[in-house]
Amino acid sequence: MQRIYLFVFLFFVCSCGNRNKPIAIKEPKNKPVILLQPLSFNDSPTLVFLKDSIEQFYPVTIEIAKLQQFPPHCYYKPRNRYRADSAIKWLKQGKPVSVRAIVGITKEDVSTTKSGQVDFGVMGLGYKPGDACIISTYRLKKTANSPQHLRERLFKVVVHEMGHNFSLNHCPDQQCIMVDAEAKMKLDGVKGLCTSCKQKLQL
Repeated sequence: MQRIYLFVFLFFVCSCGNRNKPIAIKEPKNKPVILLQPLSFNDSPTLVFLKDSIEQFYPVTIEIAKLQQFPPHCYYKPRNRYRADSAIKWLKQGKPVSVRAIVGITKEDVSTTKSGQVDFGVMGLGYKPGDACIISTYRLKKTANSPQHLRERLFKVVVHEMGHNFSLNHCPDQQCIMVDAEAKMKLDGVKGLCTSCKQKLQL
């Protein structure tokens, strides 16, 4: 009889102990896939840098696509550059179903219609929400101090435009990477998303 009581007592103690153990939260097995699409851009080390940096910044998996050229209809002959809005539409049409968003990277100058101007040069463009964006090094490199500085700038503009795809607006916090560039390079001193933008992020 004593052995039975002892067994019941031990079972009760062990059961209570298991109830008090914290339950581990499992991370999702499959992170959203983002496709980096080089457009007239053959800088492989920079693409690898972007892949590693973006995966540290957002909980996504980055895949690098094969080099492609801009389709002819995106070219804007009067200014010798490419229409970012047309390029985004074209990227979306070729986006695999399994991919959350496609990010075009180019060295060519790109533009869009903005602030009443039909052809306004931009560093990048991404719609909110969306599943494609495009970023150019053309304006970023003009005042970059070094190749590494250019890469860091490119990365920040990339995650900014991706942020729009992930449903983020421009942020009034001047230290947030979603701050409105206002046609200037304002991201040099910015390192990440503010708390508010992190909470609004929709991957």
